[in-house]
Amino acid sequence: MKALVPILKNTRQHLMTGVSHMIPFVVAGGILLAVAVMLYGKGAVPDAATDPNLKKLFDMGGAGLTLMVPFLAAYIGYAIAERAALAPCAIGAWGGNSFGAGFFGALIAGLIGGMVVHYLKQIPVHKVLRSVMPIFVIPIVGTFITAGIMMWGRGEPVGALTTSLTAWLQGMQQGSIVVLAIILGLMLAFDMGGPVNKVAYAFMLICVSQGVYSVVAIAVGAVVTAVCVNVLKSLARKKVSPGDEKDADLDLDFAIN
Repeated sequence: MKALVPILKNTRQHLMTGVSHMIPFVVAGGILLAVAVMLYGKGAVPDAATDPNLKKLFDMGGAGLTLMVPFLAAYIGYAIAERAALAPCAIGAWGGNSFGAGFFGALIAGLIGGMVVHYLKQIPVHKVLRSVMPIFVIPIVGTFITAGIMMWGRGEPVGALTTSLTAWLQGMQQGSIVVLAIILGLMLAFDMGGPVNKVAYAFMLICVSQGVYSVVAIAVGAVVTAVCVNVLKSLARKKVSPGDEKDADLDLDFAIN
């Protein structure tokens, strides 16, 4: 149990490692998907019969957003137990995703798989077996345990939780989503990349994984604001004395965000 303490103590770091490796899938998938819908011009999924090329582009984006779930779990596990945890965590997350566990399932599969593989690596074995443990025994046993927990234990309740959250998000009225936008906007600007900001970002990734894209428009507003701040600071810098420049930058950041 002593080995479990540092793992749990560094949980946030492990989660952030997974998120940082998942971001390229979100960006690539989201942009390709959005471009396909935009070029289609009807605000819907392109029709394969009338626009086969746009439908293929849409499917590329969908593949990126689908793969973000197992890769998130894989790199959470990698942060805990290195390369041997990649397959168990990814397969466990994919198994949980069959129940609709999605983002939550990936977090759980990554943590469970990482800890399982960490303990499997601590088992003393004969020197003859040491070379095959990381490439044969640990991936198979680790995958069976992690995927088994997700498919026969945690996958279904986590899937029910994710489904309930999705239904709540989709059922929100205009007034409710405005309140949610205010809360998430404040969280995004609260510590500029710190823990509170990351919680808001993780919530939006959950929305993406469940196909609730309207909530993610809040993040777009935050991104546009950051770009506008940099442009305004570049324009205003010529009119500000060097001594006041640092204070002006800080005030402008907090005032606009």
